[in-house]
Amino acid sequence: MQLKITFGVPENQRVKVARLFYEAFETEFREIFGPKKKGISIISRHLRDDRTVVAINKGVIVGFAGLKFGGKGFIDISFRGLLREHKFGILKMLFFSCGFIIFRQIWMFLKKPREKEMLLEALVVAENMRGKKIGSRLLRFVIDFGRSRGYEQIRLFVIDVNVKAKRFYERMGFENTRVY
Repeated sequence: MQLKITFGVPENQRVKVARLFYEAFETEFREIFGPKKKGISIISRHLRDDRTVVAINKGVIVGFAGLKFGGKGFIDISFRGLLREHKFGILKMLFFSCGFIIFRQIWMFLKKPREKEMLLEALVVAENMRGKKIGSRLLRFVIDFGRSRGYEQIRLFVIDVNVKAKRFYERMGFENTRVY
C-alpha cells in the first residue's frame, strides 16, 4: 500500500470525505445535516483543508481525521450557517420534534478545546480499508502534528456503544476520563 498522509482535501475528493463522514455517523447526524444527499453536499462545501488530515492510497482517499484547534473545526459552519442551509427548517425540528436529540448532536460541534489542547472530532477509515493500520497512521500523524504545535493533550469523544473505537483509542494510549 502506498499510503500518503497529509493535510488538505483534494478538490475532486471533497465529496468522498463528506460521504465517509456522513455514513460513519449517519444515525447521529441525519437530524443535523438532513437526508444523505443534502448532508454530504453541506459537509463537502464546508470542509477546512487546514483541519482535515487525509490518508490517500493510489490517488483515492481511504480515511481522514477532522481536527479542532485555534477556535475552528474541520467543518467550518456556524449554527447560523446550518440554519441557512436548512432554510431555518431545523428550528421547527428543534422545537416540535426531537429537539433534545438534535441539541445533543449540535452540542458536539460546539465543544471547544481547552488551552494547549486539540480536539479530534472525527477519525474515519473507509469500510473496505479497515484493519490495515490506516487509522493508527492517521492518529500518529495527528499526535505528531499536535506535539509539533505545542499541544499537550488531544481530546476526543467516542459514543459509549462503539466498543471497537474505544479499544482502538486505548491501544493508542488514550485514557477514558469521563462518560456522558
